Amino acid sequence: MLKPPQLRKLANGQATIDAFAYEAAAETAAALGRAGKKLEAALAALDRHDATQGANRDRDELVQEAADCAWALFIQRDFLGLKSDHHLARTYRIPREVMVRIGVVARPRDEAGGSGG
Repeated sequence: MLKPPQLRKLANGQATIDAFAYEAAAETAAALGRAGKKLEAALAALDRHDATQGANRDRDELVQEAADCAWALFIQRDFLGLKSDHHLARTYRIPREVMVRIGVVARPRDEAGGSGG
């Protein structure tokens, strides 16, 4: 995915490297890596919760957080033209309960309990 720097010939016949394009490609790869790491961290937090009796975080929030991270990774890949996301569920070992929450946006909770109308 990360393409090597491209050599371009200038009008005077000298070759130059398109450093800007290379730097942009490097940042794109790094951003995908960061999105993947966020997903891994969210899935690890969910695993730790499940392995810890009396965990103090709401499990549903952890599932949603993992789904949001997966969604962000999928959207970022799609924006870059990387259309084959089917392998990501296996690669990151995304549980089914997380996969079904991808793209679901929770409504904000009304703390007063009323309809707010």
